[in-house]
Amino acid sequence: MKSSRTFKRHLLLLLALFPSLCAASWQGGAAPQRENFRHEFRWVQDAGVSRDQAASIVKQRYGGKILSVSETRKQGQVVYRVKGLSDKSQVYVVFVDKKSGRISR
Repeated sequence: MKSSRTFKRHLLLLLALFPSLCAASWQGGAAPQRENFRHEFRWVQDAGVSRDQAASIVKQRYGGKILSVSETRKQGQVVYRVKGLSDKSQVYVVFVDKKSGRISR
């Protein structure tokens, strides 16, 4: 009985805080313009690319839906193998370099 009340309190607290948490994550505003592309690419080069960033890069370039992301080696480089489904229902596989964020097939 007591754990049920505690759960309800935590749920209500989470629901009350959720809008403010979402607003904090949207501080950036609109999508970056094309002139900022080189600056962003340099940032990706310096910091490396995470699995989620690799999926985001591919989704922005090709659209559709990302099916899977796995880390592998290609020609001695560490890359992410990203498998996606295009808007025309075709499966594609591309590789994203972990250091630079560049896409290759």
